[in-house]
Amino acid sequence: MTTEATTPLDVYRANLELALRMLSCGHKARQQACEFAMQRVKRDLTAINTTREAAAGAHDWNDFGESCQVMLRDYIEATTNLWQQGWVSALRQQSAYSDGIREALANWQSTWTDQWKKSIGMNPAAIPMQEWTQHFEQALGGVLEGRAPVAVPPFATLDDSAQGERHVG
Repeated sequence: MTTEATTPLDVYRANLELALRMLSCGHKARQQACEFAMQRVKRDLTAINTTREAAAGAHDWNDFGESCQVMLRDYIEATTNLWQQGWVSALRQQSAYSDGIREALANWQSTWTDQWKKSIGMNPAAIPMQEWTQHFEQALGGVLEGRAPVAVPPFATLDDSAQGERHVG
């Protein structure tokens, strides 16, 4: 009598949530980059129009030079402001991305480990796998919480676990 292993929809939902979270974060970053590009285009267009107007309305080189200095001051001020906004935006996006991915990975881990526990069950042949899974959960849980990763022991065979030896392979 064989039983077919079925994967519950929770695992697929967790995979989809993780993938969509990553795509959403990437989309937000691209959207923000496009907004900054549009602001740079507006800044450059303003500088060009100001220079054109200064050239059209100047009576001599001194008038033109003064107008260009005002334009350059405004251009540098706008550029500095854009850089500051860009740094703040990048830091916020990095924080939001890491928080979102951490939540999605925690959900993904709990869903997958629950599925592993159900599929492993109390099968005596799976005892080494249960031990390894527990170590893996602890290591991954530590990484998600910001602690240093813990080494996951290699698989052991039934004969090795009975003798207390580890198979390194």
